[in-house]
Amino acid sequence: MELQTIDFDLLDESDKRDFSRLFNEYSKKIGRKLKNISSFIVHIKEYNKSGMRKKFSIHVRVIVPTRMIEAEAFDWDFKRALHKVFKKLEEEIERRFRVSNEHKR
Repeated sequence: MELQTIDFDLLDESDKRDFSRLFNEYSKKIGRKLKNISSFIVHIKEYNKSGMRKKFSIHVRVIVPTRMIEAEAFDWDFKRALHKVFKKLEEEIERRFRVSNEHKR
């Protein structure tokens, strides 16, 4: 699995550590649902750069051989935005592939 990051240099060191920790956690979960992931593409955008706070927008694409799955989330807190986007990605995978554990016996 290949990880591509776009505009990753906007983040400071603590955000980069948080990203790597959360990415490892969620990529394992997503890897169990999708067996043959060819690449993850994470695009980070930063808004309101001149003010006191920064707003982060994160766009994630997962490429599997048959299709591409996308999710996008934004928030003022970077970790919260990461959690949101990975949760949306998991929901999209379940919706597209019906890989929920809900009806298994």
